[in-house]
Amino acid sequence: MNEDGEGIRAVPAREAAPRLDDPAAVVLDVRTAPEFIQAHLPGAVNIDFYGPRLRDELAELDPAAPVLLYCRSGNRSGNLHALLAELGFTDVLDVQGGIIEWVNEELPVER
Repeated sequence: MNEDGEGIRAVPAREAAPRLDDPAAVVLDVRTAPEFIQAHLPGAVNIDFYGPRLRDELAELDPAAPVLLYCRSGNRSGNLHALLAELGFTDVLDVQGGIIEWVNEELPVER
């Protein structure tokens, strides 16, 4: 993490939520397609954590863009921190508790 607070870090849903207002941000959902279809954060891109091309699909994203990362409960997204760092991502907010916590905080989702 640098002096500006950037890095790859897990933060509470309410702290991560303002990132939705950043037009440069990538909202990254790493759940399965069926989970994504049920509900997802507004504007989210879905890359399946279990998919065979996970690394390649992540590498196609702009590592300089701010990222809002989440999964169902925070486990899958938390397991991506090292890979994202290896791929050069420098500003990632990972939602603690995933979409479960996001919904519990009554933050916006699309269905």
